[in-house]
Amino acid sequence: MRMTISGLPREFDKFDLQRLFNPYGWVEYTKIVIDPISGLSRGRGIVEMRDDHAKQAMAALQGKMLAHSPLNIKEAKDRRPKPEEGNDRNDR
Repeated sequence: MRMTISGLPREFDKFDLQRLFNPYGWVEYTKIVIDPISGLSRGRGIVEMRDDHAKQAMAALQGKMLAHSPLNIKEAKDRRPKPEEGNDRNDR
C-alpha cells in the first residue's frame, strides 16, 4: 500500500521516514517531496509497505506530534490517468 504523509518536520529525510515506519513492518519505499525551486522539503512524504503493515502503521502514527505538527497519513490514490472516451487504440 502506498501512503502519503503530511506534517513531517522539514529536516526529515527519507531515512528518517523509514525509521519512523520500520517498527510496523518492512518499508519497501520512502520519498520526501522536495520543492523543485527551493530544493527544500515540503513536509510531505510517501511510504510503501505491505497492506497489513501499512494499516498498522497508519493506526499507530495518525496524529502523532512531530516538531509541533501532527502527522496526517492517508492511503495514496492511484494517479494514473483514465483513458478518455474515443482515444483508446482498441476503438479502431
